[in-house]
Amino acid sequence: MDRLKSFILSNFSKSFITLFVPFFTILSLIYIINISKLSSKITLDGVDFFTFYLYVLPDIIFSTIPLAFIGGVINAFANLSQTNEITAIFSIGYKPKKLIQYIAPIAILFTILIAILGIFISPYANQKMNNFKSKKIFESNLKVLPKKLSQHFGNSHIFIEENIDGIFKSVTMFRVNNDKTVQLLVSKNGYIKNDKNGTSYLSLNNGSIYKHKIDNFEIVDFKNMKIYNSSKFYSKKILTTLEFWDSNREKLYYYILISISPVVLFMLYIAFGIYNPRYQKNRAYIYILMSVILIYIPSILTRKSGSLYMLIATIIVWFAISILVYKKRVAQRL
Repeated sequence: MDRLKSFILSNFSKSFITLFVPFFTILSLIYIINISKLSSKITLDGVDFFTFYLYVLPDIIFSTIPLAFIGGVINAFANLSQTNEITAIFSIGYKPKKLIQYIAPIAILFTILIAILGIFISPYANQKMNNFKSKKIFESNLKVLPKKLSQHFGNSHIFIEENIDGIFKSVTMFRVNNDKTVQLLVSKNGYIKNDKNGTSYLSLNNGSIYKHKIDNFEIVDFKNMKIYNSSKFYSKKILTTLEFWDSNREKLYYYILISISPVVLFMLYIAFGIYNPRYQKNRAYIYILMSVILIYIPSILTRKSGSLYMLIATIIVWFAISILVYKKRVAQRL
């Protein structure tokens, strides 16, 4: 690697990491907050929380890399322009196409990485996360907390005084059957288990059932009773990549545009970063904002329209803008 290439890539790496870390942290915090909100519906331990985070990690990286790449390229060349190092590079005979040769491999690498994350890994991770979430909700519905109202097991309301290592003390259950029979069950203790088929049941000991319907009142005492929970957990089939995107074409177009943006627009980012400090101001952050708008607004519109023609047109327009701006700001001026 020649010294100039090493110098350019070193500056880009510093700018990229400086932006990637805070972007990654902010997006991680947003996802962590969303995961935390699930704790109001389901019980999450540390392992569960970490599992959810791993499932959303591909989406976090997919969202972070394009933003950090935009800022990394523009800031790197803006900083080199600010210190007149870009002027010095061209003064000693280096051509503008050298900059393209240095940044193009990185743009291609990031495009491949983003495409793998967004188009292949993310759909699988999201499906696994949804199944995991459904499983945790199902498991939480089987957990009975002591001295808490509005809990259910099957079709019955359930209330317990204590839960000592999975053993319920003073169990009370109430329900109204389809024939309008009011049923109250009282038991000294019980516990929840699963049978060989995976069906959960509540095993109760030493209790009584009180049934009332109009003029009929009935009491039944029991030593042991099993009440089965009719609901079961069924995980959804994990679709293959082709099956998933076949039913989510609009979302696929969005992921394609975001994925190829580094390789299509990197020349635009270089052009935005280069300026003459004697006659121009450093507008790097304005150009970063413009680049973000240029990428995400057409991508979102393409996703909403679901039009393949709009996808192709967006790529062509991006490429044309990238070349024209680069020629005007860099190639023709130096």
